[in-house]
Amino acid sequence: MLSRAATAIPDPATHGSDQIHAVATLTAAAHTAGQVATVLLIVTIAVGFYLLTCLVWPFGKCRRCKGVGKFKSPFGNAFRHCGKCDGSGLRVRLGRHLINHMRAVRGAGQNSTSKGGK
Repeated sequence: MLSRAATAIPDPATHGSDQIHAVATLTAAAHTAGQVATVLLIVTIAVGFYLLTCLVWPFGKCRRCKGVGKFKSPFGNAFRHCGKCDGSGLRVRLGRHLINHMRAVRGAGQNSTSKGGK
């Protein structure tokens, strides 16, 4: 007795193989589009959270003096003020610069004298 496989292997030259390939391509594209949408959603949430924290805490530590506002002299116990933060120990965060810029642009657009009709 000859036994045959339960499923036949389709011949690559058959007409149905093009349809199977197209379905596989569309399925892969759908997975890729879903992954891109998920990554974009995560990035959008992260940027929104960062901008929210910049609204609440607009200042960070000065990077040069590490938030102390002064440097110790190499000789003795004298101190001098940090030149970058002028001795405050603070710097404006990058996200706060962006928020301030967006507010300035929006304010300039609302205060414009070229609004038309007059």
